[in-house]
Amino acid sequence: LLQLCTLGVLLNDSPSAALSTTKSYDLVVIGGGSAGLTAAKFAATFGKTTCIIEEEKLGGDCTWTGCVPSKALLASAKSAHAVRKSKEFGVSSGEGQVVVDMKKVKERLIRIQNHIYEADDSPEVMKKLGVETIEGRASFASSNTLFVEGTSGSSRIVANEGIVICTGAKAIRPSGNTIAGLESVKYLTYEEVFELDTLPQRLTVVGGGPIGCELSQAFSRLGSTVTQIATKLLSSAEPEVTRAMEQVFETEGVQRIKSTVASVSPGAGESHVAICSDGSRVEGDVILVAVGRAPNVDIEGLKDVGVRLNSRKGIDVDSTLRTAVKRIYAAGDCTGDAQFTHYAGYQGAVAARNVLLPLTDPGVLSDVPATTFTSPEVASVGLSEKEAREKYKKSGTISVAYKEIKDVDRAECESEYDGFIKIIYKTKSYEILGATIVSTAAGEMISEISVAIKAKMKFDTLATVMHSYPSYSFALQAMAAELYYDKLLRYKGLFSFLKKLGL
Repeated sequence: LLQLCTLGVLLNDSPSAALSTTKSYDLVVIGGGSAGLTAAKFAATFGKTTCIIEEEKLGGDCTWTGCVPSKALLASAKSAHAVRKSKEFGVSSGEGQVVVDMKKVKERLIRIQNHIYEADDSPEVMKKLGVETIEGRASFASSNTLFVEGTSGSSRIVANEGIVICTGAKAIRPSGNTIAGLESVKYLTYEEVFELDTLPQRLTVVGGGPIGCELSQAFSRLGSTVTQIATKLLSSAEPEVTRAMEQVFETEGVQRIKSTVASVSPGAGESHVAICSDGSRVEGDVILVAVGRAPNVDIEGLKDVGVRLNSRKGIDVDSTLRTAVKRIYAAGDCTGDAQFTHYAGYQGAVAARNVLLPLTDPGVLSDVPATTFTSPEVASVGLSEKEAREKYKKSGTISVAYKEIKDVDRAECESEYDGFIKIIYKTKSYEILGATIVSTAAGEMISEISVAIKAKMKFDTLATVMHSYPSYSFALQAMAAELYYDKLLRYKGLFSFLKKLGL
């Protein structure tokens, strides 16, 4: 009775008191990005009624402002770079001038987005799968009831079995306290940069993380004069990564200031002037602020129903992705965990599975592969060397296998000399603990290491798995073979004795 009274108060006090519809579903998903789409599809696969509540457009950051547009832009940039380098391969391109039509680059980008959306993400596709899309902004009334305010009116949505929150993350926008005067200029984040249909003559990029690095290189290759302001590049990666990418960017002409931005002020016209902490002055036409993404937890009533936030300012979940409220789960970037589309999709499916099916599966993983799609790509999985040595402190416990990409035959054929392969493993057991690869094919190669870790395959055993030659991945087999031979040499005496016995 008390619960009914409380709900009644909420209904009367809510601006949604005049409800146009009331609907119920087995599973209700808030957010239509990678995690939300996967969660809803999982539910529909098992014959459960389900809906996605999405305030904007299905597809989320990945389709509209992240993975898809950035990789489309990088592909255009790579093409421009290949034309400039064609003489090195004995190919002439006339005058050698590279002309970039940014409007056509953008048209191609939009075409790719729309194709993926219409094939995989649209409400029409979801409807065919048995998933209803509700446009509007969700707010909590209780642990199983949501209000949705949309352009077509308001509605009350009841979740019979559970709710999965998949609201993703959003660009961090520094305040004036962090970067003085930033609000006085028109700056872009990754959420707006793909709307450009003219190439900036001078681009200032603030930040040295994956987004800042990918877009710095992309715009530089397209023809912008790029100045990147960052103390380090890809600072969370192995130190060899930072050194490798600094060399690549320097070679390609990306100007770098190893500092932070202290203040920004308007310049002539629409230009800007950035003053760095070390006193450096940067003038540019467009400024891109790429200092990370923050969990999107701006949902009315979230805390009122008992959902808590964690130290990363994301929704706090346990290993099964359940929040502090029994029937409410969360998945993907909104939890503050590693921000990857593939991980969000995985968590979305696991969250839905744990709501709808008996028992539970783990939704929080430690060995999640990550790739930054610069050229060369930077990919990693598991522990770094530093993390491994801190975890296994006894001397001699950890070993490192290292190979320069320039020593890989396929890289030699393609004149791709920047990068390396680094694999961390236990000295005695050969258990793989982690790997970092910097290579034009790193994003593909790291998947093999991920499979090996998951399958508990020892590093030396990779030598017995046939790889095609001359692929980049053949280097993994070659590295493993060195350990395999060393292992055999340890038993040389025993083998000689057994040979004499005729075995």
